[in-house]
Amino acid sequence: MKTKSFFTLILIFAVIACYSQSTEPIKFKIKNTSILPKKVTLISYTPGDNGNGTQGYWIWPGGTKELSFKVGTKLFLANQKEVNTVMSGNSIENGKPYLIVKKEDQDKTFIL
Repeated sequence: MKTKSFFTLILIFAVIACYSQSTEPIKFKIKNTSILPKKVTLISYTPGDNGNGTQGYWIWPGGTKELSFKVGTKLFLANQKEVNTVMSGNSIENGKPYLIVKKEDQDKTFIL
């Protein structure tokens, strides 16, 4: 009986540990250091989510854009060909990402 209670207690602690891991989004910025405005299209693949996210921004010279994604998200700075690929229902996830979000990226600024 004591053994059963002990294993039940261990299982409860393991479940609590799994659920207590932070799933909070990581906030960071991307910065345009060019003297010209840049059009940026980000395609994201978040672990556990089906499909992708696509977001487009204009970032002025010296400007920044604050972003927020979960740890493990793959971000691609997409060109028009990659945007067309994604919009046709295909994936670019197997390509080389611009960034894979990590906990250490919190409050960092990445240069475009």
